[in-house]
Amino acid sequence: MSVVTPVLNGARTLGATLDSVRAQTHRLVEHVVVDGGSTDGTLDLLRARPDVVWLTAADGGMYDALNRGFQRATGQVLASLNADDRYASPDALGAAVAALEAHPEADVVYGDFRYVDDDGRTLELVVAPPFDRARLRRTNFVPPHATFLRRALFHERGFRLDPALRYAGDWEWFLRMSEAGVSFRHVPVVFAEFRRHGGSLTATTGWRAKLAEWRRICARHRVSFAGLVLNELVLAPIGRRRRSRAAAEGR
Repeated sequence: MSVVTPVLNGARTLGATLDSVRAQTHRLVEHVVVDGGSTDGTLDLLRARPDVVWLTAADGGMYDALNRGFQRATGQVLASLNADDRYASPDALGAAVAALEAHPEADVVYGDFRYVDDDGRTLELVVAPPFDRARLRRTNFVPPHATFLRRALFHERGFRLDPALRYAGDWEWFLRMSEAGVSFRHVPVVFAEFRRHGGSLTATTGWRAKLAEWRRICARHRVSFAGLVLNELVLAPIGRRRRSRAAAEGR
């Protein structure tokens, strides 16, 4: 199992991310950190962690960094975890590997996650739906930080992320794999915690840039842009809230 973390000036939160990977009970975990040229103490933090494989150089953004990390990774299962996120429990990676072993027909497994605040307090549980190719063309419901794929998809079948994208490259990646017949499977496990804070890429990116990238991806895959916007901004959040309430109530 290899976890790849892209980082740029993430010293404030990276320690918690590194600790969450190191705490995993699964005994074969490789953590590859790809630094884009940090100047804030990130490299000092990495130098003090002999348990982490890391490399540093200017890159073309997050998806370029992930490609570089996956190329360097040696594990049979690949995962990504941002430098301000963490795994939800020490058993998360073991559960992901077990799910892939139990379902040899699945190329990718994904689960659920929690939004947490800057101090790590839970804000919202997000329960993902079962996989549906038509649904994926309407909205990205596969959380990249709670997704695990077999090594062969990247190293042998050539499914690399598009480094020209900045905000929705994971959705385009999943779309491309799905259209090629890659098998996805939802696992009812809370795998990760996604930190909401003012300095995150999600919070600092303007809507004009996000919409422009969505439009490019929709044109590439012949997806309805208007339908995507409706689903992403209105229908998908309603569905997430309903699934989260049902999970909280034990249904």
